Amino acid sequence: MNRPICPCGNLCANKGNNTYRKVCQTCHRKGRRDKGSICEMCGFIPVDPIQLDVDHKDGNPYNNDKSNLQTICANCHRLKTKLNDDWNKRRNEKVQ
Repeated sequence: MNRPICPCGNLCANKGNNTYRKVCQTCHRKGRRDKGSICEMCGFIPVDPIQLDVDHKDGNPYNNDKSNLQTICANCHRLKTKLNDDWNKRRNEKVQ
C-alpha cells in the first residue's frame, strides 16, 4: 500500500494496522503551527521552542479547535494535567 499525499505535500501519517490518515502528522496536529513564543500561563520565555507545548484547554486531545488550544511551558502542562486529572479521565473513557 502506497502512502497517500497530504494536501500540504507531505506523506500521510500511519495510524496503525497499515492504514493512513488523510493528512500528515503535522497537519493532524495543526495546533503546533499556531504555537506561540511564550507560556500563556506563567509567561516563561523559552531558549528553544521545544520547551513549549500546545495544550488542549478542555483536556480533550481530539478537540483541535483554535479556541481550545494554548501554548504553555512543559512544567505548566504537566501541572495542569495533574491538577485537572486529565490522565485518569482519558483512561476511564477508554475503559467504558
